[in-house]
Amino acid sequence: MMSDGYDDEQKKLKASVAELNAFIETAEQKTADVNSFIKVVRKYEHITELTEKIVIYAPDKSSGHRTQDIEIHFRFGVAVASAVADSRDYDKKRKAA
Repeated sequence: MMSDGYDDEQKKLKASVAELNAFIETAEQKTADVNSFIKVVRKYEHITELTEKIVIYAPDKSSGHRTQDIEIHFRFGVAVASAVADSRDYDKKRKAA
């Protein structure tokens, strides 16, 4: 009878060990995630340099209408968007067709 009680206790303890190991792994992962987040926050906490910019070039009137190039440089150097503003598209004096 003692042997049966011992075996039951061992099974319960092994199950508890498995549960506790899973809990510890989850807690360690959460701690690692929090530490990674804190590193990112500290990196951008005191920004000393602006990484976004908009460049507007001088207008060009050589074609008889005004065009102007515009570039938008996004954060972290991920992408650059370009656009051309053309006075023909925004001419208020032109009559609607």
